[in-house]
Amino acid sequence: MGIFNYDSGIMRALNKFTDCMLLSVLFLVSCIPVFTIGTAATALYYTVYKVLRKDRGYIFRDYLASFRDNFKQTVPIWLLVLLNGMVLGADWNIMRQYTKDETIMSILTVVFFVGMTVLLAWSSYLFPYMARFENTRKQSMKNAILLVVAHLPMTVLLLALILIAVFLFYMAPLLIVFLPAVHALTASFILERIFRKYMTEEERTREEELDRV
Repeated sequence: MGIFNYDSGIMRALNKFTDCMLLSVLFLVSCIPVFTIGTAATALYYTVYKVLRKDRGYIFRDYLASFRDNFKQTVPIWLLVLLNGMVLGADWNIMRQYTKDETIMSILTVVFFVGMTVLLAWSSYLFPYMARFENTRKQSMKNAILLVVAHLPMTVLLLALILIAVFLFYMAPLLIVFLPAVHALTASFILERIFRKYMTEEERTREEELDRV
């Protein structure tokens, strides 16, 4: 009967597995309008950290609360990210159609991929940062790009995690019902080490007190 005890390792693993599935589905559903993807990413990270990492709160309640609280703050920023991605993609596609010189095309391709990589790296910090810190939109965007540069090795690792998630989805599309939460959970172990360096002493103390509860 021990293995079926709520506090047993197997039961905790099963609970985490179920939570990842529920949270991933909730994230995917809230991404459907497209303009809410940034808000959904913020709520996903917030819930992953608070519920899956710290065992505080509840999946649905905390996800929906974060989604509601961050909606106005994150939608304009996500639309800016989306617009930049679309402009990069459109420019590259136009140049690919009208540029015949292979050397120029190679250079333009490199520029496109560098631009998309920077945008992806920035987004990897931006929405988790907004989930964990209260700040203005402008300051949040500025701080996120500074984190990309200041923690470049960790940035590369975060990008590698994204590539792994994309590869796993490509190999087994059904994993989509787990991947968002699993990816956010994995990334949180990198991001929280970084974020902690920029917390005030009061914020660190509060985190430690909550962990002891």
